[in-house]
Amino acid sequence: MYKILANTLFMGRRLVFVPECHSTNSLALELSQKQDLPEGTLVITNHQFRGRGQQGNVWISEAGKNLTFSLVVKPSFLAIKDQFLLNMVVSLGVRDFVQSKVSQSVNVKWPNDILVDERKICGILIENQIQGTGFTNSIIGIGLNVNQKGFHLNNAVSLTMASGRGYELQEVLEGICSYLEKWYLVLKQRGVDRVKQSYLKVMFGLNESRNFSTNGRQFTGVIIGVDNNGRLMIKENGETHFFNTKEVQFDFESY
Repeated sequence: MYKILANTLFMGRRLVFVPECHSTNSLALELSQKQDLPEGTLVITNHQFRGRGQQGNVWISEAGKNLTFSLVVKPSFLAIKDQFLLNMVVSLGVRDFVQSKVSQSVNVKWPNDILVDERKICGILIENQIQGTGFTNSIIGIGLNVNQKGFHLNNAVSLTMASGRGYELQEVLEGICSYLEKWYLVLKQRGVDRVKQSYLKVMFGLNESRNFSTNGRQFTGVIIGVDNNGRLMIKENGETHFFNTKEVQFDFESY
């Protein structure tokens, strides 16, 4: 059972806990359609048996070992065309929290997977509700590997595996929401340049020559950044290509 967060201004100040559910994002969406949820509402479960990742991928998590939760925010200050900035601040919040717990390098793999030494520790799914020309709600779904010690994929890792210690889930929840709130407020207070620069600093593979694949074609290129629409920019033989989510893969990916 989780408690309402005490160290934040609004993140997690209202908490909805269910022992298990199909997807906290789906549940948060259902609740938000029935009532006007306050910003920062936290929906959390011990066991998410049909968790969703980017582009329909499935997020598998051992019951009671990890954190699977969703936050409801209301980024009405953000233009729809700038929605990738929300991905950036959520990624930065999770990344900074994880980095505070481990000694290894922690990076953000575009668009918003969190890696510890090239192994995935967290998946993020953001689903926006738009009405007219603005946002009504954004549902931020987070699956963070905490105390699990084994995965069906070799490129997955948990906080316990990376740091060698166990964690109280409530403690981790408090910490991660605090970091998320900090970065969300930076964006709300018009810190767009700071957000973009910070994202690039921790971006996995930036300015490195790496192998990629797209539509069955293998190529070697260099990530040079992300454009204003959130597309990944890769330079290949002097030409810059732009990719949306799932249009390109790194050579080591199998998730």
